[in-house]
Amino acid sequence: MNKNTNVAFLILSGIILLLLSSGCIKKPIPIFYYTLGDSGHSMAARNTSLPTILTGPIQLASFLDQGQLITQNSSYSVNIEEQHRWAGDLQEMLATALITNLRLELGSERIYNFPVAEESAYLQLPMHFTHFEKNSDGKALITVHWKILSTDGKSILFQKTSTIQTTPEHDNFESLAKALTIALTKLSAEIAEEISLLPAH
Repeated sequence: MNKNTNVAFLILSGIILLLLSSGCIKKPIPIFYYTLGDSGHSMAARNTSLPTILTGPIQLASFLDQGQLITQNSSYSVNIEEQHRWAGDLQEMLATALITNLRLELGSERIYNFPVAEESAYLQLPMHFTHFEKNSDGKALITVHWKILSTDGKSILFQKTSTIQTTPEHDNFESLAKALTIALTKLSAEIAEEISLLPAH
């Protein structure tokens, strides 16, 4: 290695050290992904008297439909957590979790995602989530307006706005995802109870 090469090498090393120390060269920010877990329930006694139930369409408030987990600062300010994201489409994940939970709660396999072309008679469960995040008190918050529609899709048999809060075990995002899963399970139990109280389907 000649003198000129040594000088060039030293200059380059100095530039790299300077850039590193000034923060111009940054490591990529790690991204963490989360899912809605298993409710852990066992299936209720098999019920063959229920009609087919179609869950959906499921709508999300626009700030929830970004792919990231959301935390509230206050009633008027939220953080969209760039490093902490759902592992898939949140609408799809909610539909899958709700269908699984309702099948377990009601003891019926005849619960599907809306629409299903081959089904002509069914109850329908449209939902609109306005909250699915960590609130400013540190709790997992779900607020959803849901309906039970008759088999012709025209009559509202029941409707309600449900608000459910659960406390995460720890102050981290995995615990938040788990707490939201638990809140979703509670919502499913609430819906299942109202379905079971309907008059002859």
